[in-house]
Amino acid sequence: MRYALLALLWCGACSDGHKPFANPGLRVTAEWLRDHLGDPGLRVFDGRPRAEYDAGHIPGAISLPVGDTFDPVGAKNYPLRGEALQHLLASRGVPTDRKVITYDVGGETEGPRLFWTLEYAGHPDAAVLDGGLAAWRAVGGALSKDAPPVAAAAFQATTTESRLQDKQSCAIALGHSSSAVLDVRSAAEYRGDLVKAKQGGHMPGAINIDWKLNFAGDKLKDPDALRALYTEHGITPDKQVITHCQTGQRSSVSYWALRLLGYPKVGNYAGSWAEWGNDPAMPKLNGDQPR
Repeated sequence: MRYALLALLWCGACSDGHKPFANPGLRVTAEWLRDHLGDPGLRVFDGRPRAEYDAGHIPGAISLPVGDTFDPVGAKNYPLRGEALQHLLASRGVPTDRKVITYDVGGETEGPRLFWTLEYAGHPDAAVLDGGLAAWRAVGGALSKDAPPVAAAAFQATTTESRLQDKQSCAIALGHSSSAVLDVRSAAEYRGDLVKAKQGGHMPGAINIDWKLNFAGDKLKDPDALRALYTEHGITPDKQVITHCQTGQRSSVSYWALRLLGYPKVGNYAGSWAEWGNDPAMPKLNGDQPR
């Protein structure tokens, strides 16, 4: 709560004329982390592959590769669930009662995907380091190759099921004006020119906004630019929004952006096109526009 209040005060004090994020506590800057890294009520988790972590990470950060959160026996790219997810997070030292920061190299997917997983698991105070390691190094942050000892934490998973969507919920959402399916893949994937499953194209009615458009370089665009990006495409806060990509990772970035903007009903389709595109029973369209 203390860190969320500090983030709100920091964002509200901005003098650049931008309306701040509605949920500023879901994002921290490299400057903020530099000033608070040693605080006892803070934990930092590196979502990159272990080899990248070993090559250099934020001092004190714990390695929690996104791949470790996937269910090894379930549908592709869905997260662990129930006791399995609770055990993983607890064994990696994720506390329920402290602020948790996730990060990647910057402008990538691992930090937001880990953030989404934590929100799905019910963590009350998770955030992403905006700009990741690139931003950290830009403010003079050092890197370490020392892995800190990891003590198990008392993590209690209370999953928020609306955060995790599936193909059935997408099929229902496509038929309602109160919902929107947000396809964050590239335009070539959406059109069906680039095929990464048995079938290409997009869900009928899905709206395409490339996940990279959330960023200006390694950092998120300012709140006003992000609001304009989504509202001009019909992705408005009154709708239930389901994000998807190929594997549920790129869509986690757009999920994070929408959560920051204060969208109250947003979830991520973890199976994404890897599931939908390989299911011959699910409808698909090719071309530029949703129909």
